[in-house]
Amino acid sequence: MVGPRAKLLYGVLTLCILFFSSFTLGANVDVQGDGTIVENDDEGIVNFVNNYNSLIHLFWEGSDGKAVKMAVLSRSGSVGLNTFPNHVFFATFDAEATQRVNPSQVIVEEGVDYYAFGPVHGHISPLPVAKETAAPVAVARPIHHSVKLLNSRTTAVSAKFRSLIPEPIKIWYENNQGGSFQGSLSLGKEYTLNTYEGHVFFFTNEEKTVEFARHVMRKDQVLYLVSDPKSPAPAELLAHTAREQEFMAQYLKRNGIQWRHYFGPNGPRPPPSLFMWPASHIGQVHTVTSTEGYWTCRGPKKICQTTPSVNLELQVVSTAPKAFIIENFLSDFEVDEIISIAQPQIKVSTVGNKDGGGARQDSTRTSHNAWVGRRASVIVESLFVRAEHLLRIERLDQKNTEDMQVVHYEHGQKYDSHHDWGVSGYPESRFITLLLYLSDMVDPVAGGETAFPKGADGAGFKVHPGKGSAVLFYNLLEDGNGDDLALHAALPIVRGEKWLANFWVWDPQRR
Repeated sequence: MVGPRAKLLYGVLTLCILFFSSFTLGANVDVQGDGTIVENDDEGIVNFVNNYNSLIHLFWEGSDGKAVKMAVLSRSGSVGLNTFPNHVFFATFDAEATQRVNPSQVIVEEGVDYYAFGPVHGHISPLPVAKETAAPVAVARPIHHSVKLLNSRTTAVSAKFRSLIPEPIKIWYENNQGGSFQGSLSLGKEYTLNTYEGHVFFFTNEEKTVEFARHVMRKDQVLYLVSDPKSPAPAELLAHTAREQEFMAQYLKRNGIQWRHYFGPNGPRPPPSLFMWPASHIGQVHTVTSTEGYWTCRGPKKICQTTPSVNLELQVVSTAPKAFIIENFLSDFEVDEIISIAQPQIKVSTVGNKDGGGARQDSTRTSHNAWVGRRASVIVESLFVRAEHLLRIERLDQKNTEDMQVVHYEHGQKYDSHHDWGVSGYPESRFITLLLYLSDMVDPVAGGETAFPKGADGAGFKVHPGKGSAVLFYNLLEDGNGDDLALHAALPIVRGEKWLANFWVWDPQRR
């Protein structure tokens, strides 16, 4: 028979266990309602990701309802925590834990190690995503073997030209041979391009009989205005330009970098609405399971799609810009299928767009390319779905994605440094670039790598992950600005040839 003193000691012991278990996130015991202690061997790392456009505070809630702050997550930030099934977490917009995000909490489930707070695929989460897992933040791999440093500093800059002249004007690059035509501009419109410090551009009327302005490119300037004292711009346009210049000055002071993207009547371009994978450190790995397995032949899906699913790993190879390598994104047969569809349609590649006077051939891009739509074949349709799973986007279609571009480079051909997020006076922008490599380098010095001249803290790096693999990078920063470090180039082919395909995904939608 147990006496009163023993019962009291037992009760105190139970309360102590409950107290300490509620504040020890890594404790491997569960205390039942009757005080029974049960061993819990299901400890594991669970990853939490912030998909909101502002930072959030992550809390663990003990069994007594008390909250313990575990982390502060910036936009697209993530953290991996050791915890157990049935542990409760919640996130708030404030440090005092009063403004909870919606829904209010996550209860960790056995076998689920990834939870996202914020909009995902048009829904409000946190949602357990059983087929998508992120590696623990503490785990890192060495930099990928295909990544090589350039060890050179580029003088490349991006420039945005705006016309304050009522009549249409033309843009010329000063090549000391009368000028090389770059594009056209109308009143209030913008034209962006990539060039180099010290390069000179001049602006004329359509007949090229009057030169309105001449600008020398500088690394500390983005916006260049073209005006004519004889034809003043409307007061509203001048006021808008002044507001933009003031915003750019404040943005530079606050962030230490230039604002390069769209600034409209309602202010700057908003943050991206689509999902962005975190890239907190080189070697970080995210894993996605796609239900679209590899194809090995043309025919019925149940016969030719030989695997029911594919596990894809995104390995971070750069944090600025955010860039990832995905090995074995395509099977050899899928590579051949893409090339066979594209090859009959191949034509000379162009640069420019309709907003800047139309596409044109240019010495900065000397490849050939073709466009392959989602419905080109059942296999191509399957690859679009696999890309959706990889990018965590509900659907890639004409509303947000261009057709797959297939590019062929032969000896000496290349594409000089450029951004994919060019601004032409509207907020819509290319957000994601997914490059699919359809051929191998014939040897280590064959050329054809994708170069990021401003990556690696300015030293630059280049990468060619090999046939069937992919490179993913983001063209925008978390706040919606164009990422200047996402400047990239296709290096010249020295030996052999190169086949490449790419997806361009727009945010919030395709223009």
